[in-house]
Amino acid sequence: MRKLLEDYMNWGFQLERALNYEVVDAQVLDASTLSGIAFVGMGGSGIVGDILSKYFEREIDIPVATIKSYVLPRYVNSDWLVIAVSYSGNTLETLSAFYEATRRRAKVGVVASGGQLALLAERRGLPRVIVEKDYLPRAALPSLLAGTLGLLNKLIELDISLEKGVEVLRDFSALNEAENLAKYLYGGIPVFVVSESFYPVGLRAKNEINENAKIASKVEVIPEWGHNDIVGWEGNPRNWLRVVAIKGDQDPAIDFAIDYLRELGHDVRTLEIGRYGYFETVLYGSWLVGLASVFLAGLRGVDPEVTKSIEKYKEFVRSYLMVTQDYVL
Repeated sequence: MRKLLEDYMNWGFQLERALNYEVVDAQVLDASTLSGIAFVGMGGSGIVGDILSKYFEREIDIPVATIKSYVLPRYVNSDWLVIAVSYSGNTLETLSAFYEATRRRAKVGVVASGGQLALLAERRGLPRVIVEKDYLPRAALPSLLAGTLGLLNKLIELDISLEKGVEVLRDFSALNEAENLAKYLYGGIPVFVVSESFYPVGLRAKNEINENAKIASKVEVIPEWGHNDIVGWEGNPRNWLRVVAIKGDQDPAIDFAIDYLRELGHDVRTLEIGRYGYFETVLYGSWLVGLASVFLAGLRGVDPEVTKSIEKYKEFVRSYLMVTQDYVL
């Protein structure tokens, strides 16, 4: 537990180092010829795609997709840029999608710390960023996000900086807030309510609670929340629900949700994560819920680093895919 907590606490230093990652075999693409961008990844690596897709869908004029599967959608073709992100470099679903992308002659880039994905990218001369090792994937978000943005900056000539994120991730007042959040969540089932703009933070919160604290959790996203989930709160309040409203900006819909849930008798805590801009807000929110999840694991007496169920699932995936020996360790 101590190492994982230290890894989270050092996110500012991790991000600072990650800003200097080298893009190897960078091949600048003509962005005007791209039909779309797909981010491929799972778990702690896949969240990078969620974060970037949410940003780019409002910034660029081509489709952006997050693929969390071993199957690529048929619309991903040779005119698409596919970014495969796997911290270990050995995620079977990501490797499967990577092979399919190369078979379709898509333009492919890779972000990994090593493993088969990095090896394949090197052998094929594909653009890649090799991030630092020795983290659990979920604790390597600054490295993966900075590495992927660095790759995109080179490939399609963007100019997106995460430098302000270093300052945000050194605001250690977050520790007190994270401890208080963990105490509130202890003994209950967390339900995170978040706006669509910052859905990746809500998803990240759920995932961190799942993996580190070993608790089932839920995320509800506005505005879709207002057309289904909202009705589920009409019943008698349940004291085992721990409702956390995540606020990344001034969103009247979030304020409505907070007020209405309280009107129905539910206890709602507000988590203010808004910082300089989108990426700083997402990084800070992800950092805060990550710290809280480790503190919550301590309160529950569970090891936040061990995820035996994931290992069991990986064994199933390996047998299900019947992957070939040439890229499986």
